[in-house]
Amino acid sequence: MLTLATGPALAQQQEEEEAAPAAPADLGPSPAVAAPKAAKNRLIDITLAGKRLVAVGQQGVILWSEDGSNWTQASSPTSVMLTRARFTDMNNGWALGYDATILQTTDGGRSWAIRNRDPAGRALYDVLFLDAQRGLAIGAYGTMLDTADGGANWTARDDALTGLGMHLNALQRLGDGSLLIAGERGLVARSVDAGATWTLLDFPYVGSLFGALPQGEHGAIVFGMRGNVWSAVDVSCAPALDPAAWDPYSRETVTDPARLAALGWRKIESPIHESLFGAVGLEAGRALLIGVNGTTLMLDSAAGALSPVKTPSAETLSAGVRYGDHVLAVGRRGVENLGDVK
Repeated sequence: MLTLATGPALAQQQEEEEAAPAAPADLGPSPAVAAPKAAKNRLIDITLAGKRLVAVGQQGVILWSEDGSNWTQASSPTSVMLTRARFTDMNNGWALGYDATILQTTDGGRSWAIRNRDPAGRALYDVLFLDAQRGLAIGAYGTMLDTADGGANWTARDDALTGLGMHLNALQRLGDGSLLIAGERGLVARSVDAGATWTLLDFPYVGSLFGALPQGEHGAIVFGMRGNVWSAVDVSCAPALDPAAWDPYSRETVTDPARLAALGWRKIESPIHESLFGAVGLEAGRALLIGVNGTTLMLDSAAGALSPVKTPSAETLSAGVRYGDHVLAVGRRGVENLGDVK
């Protein structure tokens, strides 16, 4: 199974670090080693920079491609696991990873510079820039960093949401401009003021969530462990919870129809029970959800239905992107072409 930078894998790593002898003084980051077959090794995320593809993964590897078939390894200033890549336009982008690492590129992914790094910091899992200056990054154990100067400096946030200590796995802007975080043990939070404050929502599922998608103007789709997929037509109608009273270890998954209706969420029944890690947006309100052992599901959000899709992959996939008529995904075996998914 792909070792994702979330959940049990990170918890185990943390336990090992706490039990290990004190680390020597930090000598600074070490650059990624050039790997001729990097495109076939473990990759965690893939995204578009204009028409160029950029993928990131283990040992600081960053790759770019102009055609989806031929890949060039970029010079990466770090050798830590990279978990996410996001671009604001065809030139400007960000990559995140372990040790609170944040990298920036201004040339479409060909070269990168470190903008944040803390050897004692937690792994980062997602990033979103609201405009050219303001950005948010989230990660393990409630980590949230923000910047107000275009990413030159990042500051750790300390508030009720981060104080819960839960992994914050996905950050999404919804159709109405509000922000949504999906995380560990059913954590779902919403912000209507560009991330300045967050409201913890009463969510019906207690398993971890690894991804989110906007749905319509006010709604959202969230997905994660054991193939769970949930939808809300209007997230603003979901009841709020007091973080101080939220106990993720005593909560239970809601199944009663009346209670589910009151919470504003609906479970979309899935034909599988494999965890889902990534989503590829398609046309007409559809999306491809991918996960463990090559699991691939077509989501029709309008119909509220999931159906299996046959692809050549049998390995765990963590992220994907539509490229021309095909879907390219990354995971344990690097870049895989899933074909023309219709």
